Amino acid sequence: MPGLIDIHAHFLTKNYLAAMRATGMDTVDGFPLPDWSPDTALALMDRCGIETQILSISAPGIDFVSGEAARRLARDINEELAGIVARHPGRFRGFGLLPLPDLDGALQELAYALDVLKFDGLGLYTNFGGLYPGDSRLDPLFEELNRRKAVVYVHPVAPPDFDMTRFGFPAPTIEYPFDTTRMILNLVSSGTLRRFPDVRMIVSHGGGTLPFLVPRMMRHMVRFARSPVTPDEIMADFRSLYFDMTAVSHPHAIDALLTLAPKDHLLYGSDHPFMVPTAIPQGIEFLATSPKFDEVTRRAVSYENARALFPQLAKG
Repeated sequence: MPGLIDIHAHFLTKNYLAAMRATGMDTVDGFPLPDWSPDTALALMDRCGIETQILSISAPGIDFVSGEAARRLARDINEELAGIVARHPGRFRGFGLLPLPDLDGALQELAYALDVLKFDGLGLYTNFGGLYPGDSRLDPLFEELNRRKAVVYVHPVAPPDFDMTRFGFPAPTIEYPFDTTRMILNLVSSGTLRRFPDVRMIVSHGGGTLPFLVPRMMRHMVRFARSPVTPDEIMADFRSLYFDMTAVSHPHAIDALLTLAPKDHLLYGSDHPFMVPTAIPQGIEFLATSPKFDEVTRRAVSYENARALFPQLAKG
């Protein structure tokens, strides 16, 4: 299916891996670290008809360092990403990395990533050591994102106190989709999405378990949210999100997502290099052939929605 724009794709650099291993980390929340290089990514893209990937750092981000070390590592990774983009024009683009929960450092790196490196948006995570994006302490960040009408791509990480030994499975098995749902609950119940309506937010993996839990979450938010909120406001917040199709391009999940998400808010994602290699062409085949999509929606998910969200892609 040619012309795909892949907004959920990751990269790993030697410096990033060295920083992880220096702190004793050799997995991503229990999931083995894959190999990555521009050449292997391009080979996959050529095989699968992917025109462009927007690269980001997956979990765990850089929460294994803090303070000035986190600022330096975020800057180093962002500059490496800018170099990859420059060497492969039209094939790779990038989401900038921020050294959160360091708010001052994040605001400085935000400006550098968008104004100097000219990234298409910024990457966040579902939580930062237990601090979720709807926390009022991050309001200054959202004020700046809102002022810039920035695109934000959110990738899940493990929830606080995740312990693989309890169940024997890495966090991506179920904790990642659940933490995406927790983050959305937090953003909506705190009013963050309504207070900063010009932030365009992409959530991973079809919104996690959100599509399945919409009625339950609405009932509970009306009753327990920190500030009064109506069912119509909650649904408007849910539908304001953009949803990447990674890991939900299959019959078991698609109906719930299509019931919730506007078709112009759906985006293609591969999750390379973390996704099992055979699953990527299967997901593309599902998008290309499933009767759940008409031809207009197929084109929208494949590339038109991404070009509308990222004007630089359309120019390219």
